[in-house]
Amino acid sequence: MILDTLNKQLIEVVQNVAAQKSVKIDKELLDQINFEISDEESHGDYSTSCALKLAKAFSMKPREISELLTKDLSLPFIESMSIEGAGFINVFLTSAEKTLALKEVIKLDSKWGKNSKRQGNVLVEFVSSNPTGPLHVGHGRGAVLGMALSNLLENSGYKVTKEYYVNDAGRQISILTSSILLKAYAGNFDVEGMYEGDYIHEIAQEFLKDNEKIDINLDLKGLSDDKEKKLDQISEYFQKNHKEAWKEANDFSITKILNVIKEELHSFNIIHDNWFHESSLGSIQDSSSDLSKSLSVIEKAGHTFSKDGAIWFKTTDFKDDKDRVLLRENGEPTYYLTDVGYHKNKIDRKYDLCINVFGADHHGYIPRLTAAFNVMKSKQQEIEFMLYQLVNLYEDGSKKTMSTRKGDFYSLKELRDELGTDVIKFFFLEKKSDHTMDFDINLAKDESKNNPYFYSQYAHVRCCSILTKKSFDPNGEVEEKEIMKNFDIVNKILNFPHLVENYAEERSPHSLVHYVKDLSASFHAFYEQSPVINKDEKIENARLLLTMATKIVLANSFRILNVEPLEKM
Repeated sequence: MILDTLNKQLIEVVQNVAAQKSVKIDKELLDQINFEISDEESHGDYSTSCALKLAKAFSMKPREISELLTKDLSLPFIESMSIEGAGFINVFLTSAEKTLALKEVIKLDSKWGKNSKRQGNVLVEFVSSNPTGPLHVGHGRGAVLGMALSNLLENSGYKVTKEYYVNDAGRQISILTSSILLKAYAGNFDVEGMYEGDYIHEIAQEFLKDNEKIDINLDLKGLSDDKEKKLDQISEYFQKNHKEAWKEANDFSITKILNVIKEELHSFNIIHDNWFHESSLGSIQDSSSDLSKSLSVIEKAGHTFSKDGAIWFKTTDFKDDKDRVLLRENGEPTYYLTDVGYHKNKIDRKYDLCINVFGADHHGYIPRLTAAFNVMKSKQQEIEFMLYQLVNLYEDGSKKTMSTRKGDFYSLKELRDELGTDVIKFFFLEKKSDHTMDFDINLAKDESKNNPYFYSQYAHVRCCSILTKKSFDPNGEVEEKEIMKNFDIVNKILNFPHLVENYAEERSPHSLVHYVKDLSASFHAFYEQSPVINKDEKIENARLLLTMATKIVLANSFRILNVEPLEKM
């Protein structure tokens, strides 16, 4: 890549000048010495402010340093250089180099933008919705983000494993199982807090059909007036008095809902490599289980204490707001210990980096999970979190209300049926993950330039249409002035590999969406101002070269975003 070559020589020149001046430059300062991609043609193709950063070390004015550096900066693809302002160095590329680089884009095609600079095994955990109901639009945002992030990381060279953590144990699953059994055998027995909705009724009826031999006579007297206690009492009643029915209903409901979740994710082309079940973590009584091993590691490290019969983790030593219980006084593990056990399992699978894509309501989990991870990990292992905010759905100016437990939420399937998958993915990714997403259904349906998905896909369709109508030899003679006239498009295309690598390191899929929007807008402007089909063959070849390169970059960007690039609309 041009930028890599340019930066390599810049560092060499700086080091040579420093040696001549007997100046020592530390690594921290040297890491700041680089060229950046210019936004404006007047600033060259690349510019650097390194002279300003070096001024103190050299005890010289930045402009004087720039003059020294430009004397030794010499590469065949540099047309000219200028020093502006306090000492900014601008580099202008030759037209021949830009033309050659565009032809290289076409040669590499789907490989343009891929690199193998980054190494390491990365686990990306995302969605991980409790299997208590169909996915809602909030889960959808997490799924789309997790998949796009995984693709970005893979594009940079990382070996990525995509994992769904199935919460098939715990209180919510107990409430789900009770809800199914009540709906199946008690009809209209109304208990606040139980799961409701058509899907609960459907599962209950299917359960009755598949388990005709099971017959339950319910005796639910003496239930507490407290809502939460009542829910737990009902679960305890079924587990004590109807063990077979409980087990069958538990397995049946989890399997049914998981299948619905998997089907929905597959419809969005969101594919997980692993489905890790919470139940596989084992029992705290089993010394070989992940739960037991994680507790043992933390205890041996000296980070636990006993209080009121429970075992606590001193997470305040790791910037948590309070210490956390790992093992309750009754010997049962907390939800927190379950999460810790899961991350012990991740560590034992020897992932270099574990990324958790969580809803913003899990913000409090970050310090306590980080604390546990850092105690249990090996030296090189790291943990990261990507938080995503809620999705607000709007249609005809009105906000849609959603309640998961009551079952009247707007499901991801409903949104898919109304809009299709790719427009949803593009909209979900457009905004930074930690910003609330206001999703306008009417805008998503609008086939105009106001709709960023439509406008971006239309740019790719335009490229395809032009290239279908006119054959093009990428090796043909090109009017290089045409290439130089279109700084904006050329700048974006040639620097795509560098930019997409940055987006991966910044964990910012939304930046790639904005790149696609900007490149699409640049191409639409180019199309309107410069008719591609031209009597002058060299001019036509130049414009076809730009069109084909744009098509390739847009298609590669869409694929990273897990969006299909359309050839027709």
